[in-house]
Amino acid sequence: MPSSSQTARRPRRAASRILETVLSAAAGTLLVALTLVTCIDVVARYWFNAPLSGAYELTEIFLASLIFLALPLTTARSEHVEVDLLDAAAGARLARIVRPVTGLLSAGVLAVFAWRLWEHATRLAQDGAVTDSLSIPLAPVGFLAAGACAISAAAAALNALRP
Repeated sequence: MPSSSQTARRPRRAASRILETVLSAAAGTLLVALTLVTCIDVVARYWFNAPLSGAYELTEIFLASLIFLALPLTTARSEHVEVDLLDAAAGARLARIVRPVTGLLSAGVLAVFAWRLWEHATRLAQDGAVTDSLSIPLAPVGFLAAGACAISAAAAALNALRP
């Protein structure tokens, strides 16, 4: 019979898998959309002398969204670039101390990013900020970035506390 801690971990694992699937699917969809916008713009520009209107804005929004959607995935998998200069010089004992500390520091920085991005997105929403050509509202991108940073902060904290 599974222990209570194993039973408690199952819903977290299921929620984690669902979140990972949603983020991966959204990032993949944005990558395909970004590729299509770029291809259509290049073909229309050079063959028909009629560039895709708003392609630059779409590229900016898609790319920013793609980066922030991938951030929690990268953080949860601990796939960020790490410089381990101290590991070799200090030894395993110090590394066991430094890794959780730097992980919690990263979580704190990501939490501050989430908070500041949320505040910025709120101001964008209040001001009704939109892009110049296509009038796409900018606030949703800010809220997406804030949410992604918050999820990344939680993932970094969990990774730091994991043995």
